[in-house]
This record gives sequence, C-alpha cells and structure tokens, in this order.
Amino acid sequence: MELALGWQGVVVLVAKLLPPLSPNWFPQLGPTVVNLVAATAALALLRAWGLTHVAGVTTWGRLARWPVLLPVVVVSGLAALPGITGDAPTLIGGVALTLGVGLSEELGYRALILQVAQPLGTVRAVVLSTVLFGAEHLDNYLFFGASWNNTQWQVLSAGLFGFCLAAARLTIGSIWPLVLVHALADYLQIYSPGRTPDWLQVLDMTVSLALGLVLLHRHVRHAPTPERAGGAPLQP
Repeated sequence: MELALGWQGVVVLVAKLLPPLSPNWFPQLGPTVVNLVAATAALALLRAWGLTHVAGVTTWGRLARWPVLLPVVVVSGLAALPGITGDAPTLIGGVALTLGVGLSEELGYRALILQVAQPLGTVRAVVLSTVLFGAEHLDNYLFFGASWNNTQWQVLSAGLFGFCLAAARLTIGSIWPLVLVHALADYLQIYSPGRTPDWLQVLDMTVSLALGLVLLHRHVRHAPTPERAGGAPLQP
C-alpha cells in the first residue's frame, strides 16, 4: 500500500508543480508529461529490483493468448458508436495522452504492484492491486475537482477494469497488450461525444468482472512454473 501511495504521490506532485502545458499543437501535453514521469518512476523501481522480466515488461508474453482481451476491445469499441469528436491536434494528442496513461498505470499497477504483492499469493495480489487501482482514482475528487458522484462510479469501474487487466497480465505474461487495450478504452471513452450511457457502463463492468474471474481461475488452476512464465523476450 505504501508503494501505491508513494507512486501516486509522484503523479499528483508532478501534476501540481508542472506549469500549464497546453499548446495549440498539443493540448494534452501537460497530463502526457505527468504520466510519462510516473511511468519512468515505476520502470526505475522495476529495474532496480530486477523485476522487469518477471513482471512482463521485457517480454511479449504468450502471443497466442493476446486475443483473450478481445471482449474488452469489443465493449470499448461500443463507446465509439456515436463517433469521436475533436479537432486534429486534440485527437492526435489524445493518442499520446492515452498511451501515456496506459503505460503509466500498467507499469505502476499490473507490473510493479502486482508483482511486489505476489508473496501474498496470486489471488490476494490481484485483489490488492485491484483495490489500490480503483482507489487511485479518488485523486480526481481530492485534487482535480471531479464530483464525488462521478468519482464513486469511476473508482468502481476502474477497479473492475484493473481486475480484468491484472488477470490478463498473469495469463499472457506481458503488460504490452494491456497498455494498448487500456489506451484504446480511454481514448474512445474520452473522445466520444456526450456521457457514456448507463447500459454501456454496466456492460463494461460486467465484462471486466466476468473475464477477470475466468482468467484468474484458469491461471490459479494451471499455476505456471517460473520456467514457463516468461514468454518470448523483446528484441533489443
């Protein structure tokens, strides 16, 4: 828990200390920089503790298992049914922003925290990373002016999304498909017009919970040995 609080403290501190960065050519430059700083901090800890490979950072994992995330991709795509809105700099900058968010949060939670918590046992590690990831979104209310009602829903939906991604990381053995799916989900949700319909939010949470339970159950039953868990290494 202290690790999660410290890492999230870095995010909030950088966000508060960084001067406003919103040029016309890259409106989301400020938050993108914040997330890249947070990603760098998480990566530095993983490297210092020798966890980059076992945590799925320097491996593609089991490529044949990447498609297990397709249900999440399909549900995320439903958010784009009304289309996406924004001028070219906003939409292009949004790609960089959401990739930065995906990289930062997957390194922080599904790589660093999930791996450090493994001595507690796989299920407890997943639950802990899930709770901490959901609670992390309280900072939107505490520091960035979000309403309490919206924040409560975000904590719940983000927690279930994080639960699914944690189970997927154990199944696949890599954070990289998670980064891509995370970025896609955020992008389509942020840049689709209007509020996300209630039915889609419920469907999203249901799919995340169901898929996460299936993947976690499968992983625990088969319990891969360390020798089989690494997958194919990334090429330099």
